[in-house]
Amino acid sequence: MQTSNNSQNSIAFNMSSTVPIYVAISIGDGVYKHWGVSIDAPREEDKIFLQVAGSDGRFRYEMETTDVRLSERLVELLPLYDVDVAKIDSIKTVASQVTVHNEIRGWNCQDYVLDLLEALEKEAIVNSKDAGYKKQKNLLQKKQEGLA
Repeated sequence: MQTSNNSQNSIAFNMSSTVPIYVAISIGDGVYKHWGVSIDAPREEDKIFLQVAGSDGRFRYEMETTDVRLSERLVELLPLYDVDVAKIDSIKTVASQVTVHNEIRGWNCQDYVLDLLEALEKEAIVNSKDAGYKKQKNLLQKKQEGLA
């Protein structure tokens, strides 16, 4: 009986109700580093990468199911916030609705990530008042290149 309880406790302990969100910073194809938002779900098939891909004036939103840690181009994973797993679908919806500003010369994936974070804050998916998140977002903003 005791063994059974221990295994149940271990299962409950491993099932987290939150998942971390990171900004993945990678070597890009152009002048600037490529940014995207990674949702690090526990199961490999649930790991999501939200980004815009393309080039100046021709960006498009893309969502990939991938573990960004496996990319050889990955330079840095900047942790931002832990979100409730129940909010993952909302994050994907918000990400798909963020305006891709192809009309602004120089606008790029880094601008998209910052716009997405603003949208997640507005929707109260991410708590903009959380001290840890504010610190990480500020750090991220300082890494932005080619300000549009």
